[in-house]
Amino acid sequence: MNESSAASTSIQVLSRMFSLLDTLAQEGDSVSLKSISEQTGLHPSTAHRILNDLAVGGMVERSGPGSYRLGLRLLELGNRVRVRLDVRELSARPMQELHRQTGHTVSLFIRQDDDAICVARTVSERSGVQVTRVMGLRIALTSHAAGKLLMLQDPASLLQVLASAQGVRLESLQAELAAIRAQGMALDSDSPDPLLQLAATPIHDDMGRVCAALVLNAPIARFGLEWQEALKATAARISACLGWVHR
Repeated sequence: MNESSAASTSIQVLSRMFSLLDTLAQEGDSVSLKSISEQTGLHPSTAHRILNDLAVGGMVERSGPGSYRLGLRLLELGNRVRVRLDVRELSARPMQELHRQTGHTVSLFIRQDDDAICVARTVSERSGVQVTRVMGLRIALTSHAAGKLLMLQDPASLLQVLASAQGVRLESLQAELAAIRAQGMALDSDSPDPLLQLAATPIHDDMGRVCAALVLNAPIARFGLEWQEALKATAARISACLGWVHR
């Protein structure tokens, strides 16, 4: 099979998968293989084969002999997307208030693959402090305070892969992450401006997972305990809005 034929076959399989998922979503409950086949126009054996593959990945569940429904894996993925959308919206006002309190830039980072992505940042304008969307600012996880926060819950196997890929020593990275967990904050003086201190603290989703990092850039000379606690309080406020209850 040449590359063109293989690509065409892959696209066809994906199209059939989407059709099957759409059919299950429209029904909202268990659907028989016969009904699925009739609604999608797929031969029962073809539909059965693809549904079984989707079931292996948790996208579909077998709800009885010859019946299927959407799987919980889709809910998990949907919740992750929802959190990423919600966290930027829910962070806007707290970020503005922290900027007014400190007089310095506040940024919001989320994770994408092996990078930390800045998705929002405060700016001071004549009309007051505004939160703007940021596009394209991507930083390797291991090279930034926000990125290290977003790695806190990674298993050792993934940390090893990341450390190797990004050219850092695994032992040093693990020690640094342990210190961040103990402090509840990552401090990084490796800023383009040597007089600025960058501090980051985690934002948690409703399951207690770190879903974003809140970052404050401020002069080292003024970055005392008061501002550190204000940063933590702001992140906790956003986490509470996302449904996380800290016990």
